Amino acid sequence: MPAVQHLDVADAEVAVLELGDADGAPVVLLPGLSDGLAPVTEPAARRSFADAPVPLTGYRGLVLSHRSPIHNRPTTRDLALDAAGALERLVDRPVVLVCHSMGGMVAQHLAVERPDLVAGLVLSATTAAADTHLQAVLRRWERLVATGDHVGFARDAVERSFTGQAREDRIALLGAAPPDPPSRALVERHLALSAACAAHDARDRLSGVTVPALVLAGDRDEVVLPGNSRDLAAGLPDVAMEWFPGLGHAFPEQAGERFAARVLRFLQQVLPSP
Repeated sequence: MPAVQHLDVADAEVAVLELGDADGAPVVLLPGLSDGLAPVTEPAARRSFADAPVPLTGYRGLVLSHRSPIHNRPTTRDLALDAAGALERLVDRPVVLVCHSMGGMVAQHLAVERPDLVAGLVLSATTAAADTHLQAVLRRWERLVATGDHVGFARDAVERSFTGQAREDRIALLGAAPPDPPSRALVERHLALSAACAAHDARDRLSGVTVPALVLAGDRDEVVLPGNSRDLAAGLPDVAMEWFPGLGHAFPEQAGERFAARVLRFLQQVLPSP
């Protein structure tokens, strides 16, 4: 299993998981809200990222977990500055950020704050601002996690994220192998990152994103409504957008081969050929 290194950033620490080819052009994954209960310091999270449908053959893959410990409910901009501090020490050239959901929120700020560190953005299932629908979803998940109903949280996340037979298969799997209760520290971590998601608003900053962007979205997303992904793309100066019909928030997992192929084409456009 890939090892994790820890970098001191400001008043916290960023855990970094390295995948792929150490000599390749850098591709950075910024995790979403799942990093709350399952940061890369957890073995299950490391296995998940090692199997993620992100094409890293010939590229240096870096997964940047969000800060630990989490002080004073950081914003998505605060988390972007943490990532910038880590990248300053990890890379010697601009990176492509491949980010899902909350990770894409952080990436929007990072691309504006530190354009010298960013060569391109892949933003999947994310939004420029948390609307009332997303905030309501987050509040429901917060209640379930805070009250210890971790099976209920996991089931609700599956039902809102997957479609079709994949949804049924994952619900059945939850019934057969329910998740272990997380520690209190991870619960607090989830709640802090959830609050950052709920407060996210980068709409007035999108015009400052100077690098190419690729926005990907499922047209049946029940977490980040499809219109929000469309609005995000409309606000970016240099952007391509692609839809995944019939799929929801977890479309990168459900359509892994198609997702990987589209991300690879983007990487080949903006990074040197591996």
